[in-house]
Amino acid sequence: MAGNSLPPLFFFVVVALLGLVFGSFNTVLIARIPDLLSLNGRSKCPSCGQQIKSRDNIPVIGFLLLRGKCRSCKKQISPRYLIVELITVIAVFIPLIKFDRWALIAAWEIFVILGIALSAIDFELHRLPDALTGPMYLLVLVFLTIDALTNHRAHYLNHAFLASIILGAFYWMVNRLSKGGMGLGDAKLATTIGLLTGYISATSVYVASMAGFALGSLVGVGLMILKKAGRKSALPFGPFMIAGAIVALWITPWVNHLGRVHDLTALVYFGRI
Repeated sequence: MAGNSLPPLFFFVVVALLGLVFGSFNTVLIARIPDLLSLNGRSKCPSCGQQIKSRDNIPVIGFLLLRGKCRSCKKQISPRYLIVELITVIAVFIPLIKFDRWALIAAWEIFVILGIALSAIDFELHRLPDALTGPMYLLVLVFLTIDALTNHRAHYLNHAFLASIILGAFYWMVNRLSKGGMGLGDAKLATTIGLLTGYISATSVYVASMAGFALGSLVGVGLMILKKAGRKSALPFGPFMIAGAIVALWITPWVNHLGRVHDLTALVYFGRI
C-alpha cells in the first residue's frame, strides 16, 4: 500500500492483528535476548516465575483484563509490555503507507519491528545486542536484494552498500574518538540504516543521520532542563538513530524539493540515485 490512500477495513484489521503478534514477539525478545535466554517456551511472571496462561498472554487484551497484575502473585507487571505492543501495532503501518513493492515493505517492516525491540533494550540496558542487529542486517539485505533483482534496480543496491559502509565507518570513528561514548552497537546498527536509506537516495542517508542526531540532542537538552540528566549522563543513541531513519521517510521528499543538500550528499555518495 503506498501513497496517502487508506487500506480497506479488512486489510487494516489483519495488519493490526499481525502488529499485535509482532508486538508480543518483541516483548519476548526484550525480556530474553539480553540474558541470552532461549526464545522457546512459555513466558513466565518475572516476580513469581509462574507460567503465564495462554488466555493471559493475548497481546494488549491479556494485560488489560489482568489490570496489569500477575494472576498468581498479584504483583504489578511492567507497562512496558503494553507500550511495546501498542507501538508495534502503529509502526507496522509505516512501510505499508510509504511503499508499494512487497520486498521493500518487508525490509522496512523488519527494521521497524526489530528496531522497537532494540530501542527498548537500549533505553533499559544501554546495549544493542548483536543477536538482533546481525539478523536485522542480513534479513534487510535479503529483501532489498530481492527487490533489486525483481525490479531491475541493481545499481540502487550498489549505492546502498556504499552508504552502509560509509555510515558504519563514520559511527565506528565516533566510537573510537569518543573512547566508547558511543557504542559499537550503534556502528553496527548504522550499517543497516545506511543500507535501507541508501537504497532510497543519497539525501535519505543524510536526512536520517541528521534527524537522529537532532532528536538525540533535543531529548538530551530537554532532560537537562528538567534536571533529569546532566552533561555526563549516558543517553542511549540507538533509538534516535532508528527514529531518524523513519523520520527520513517522511521529510526526505520535502528536502529533495528544497534541493539544498544534493551537492553535499553527492560528494560523499558519488552520485544521487
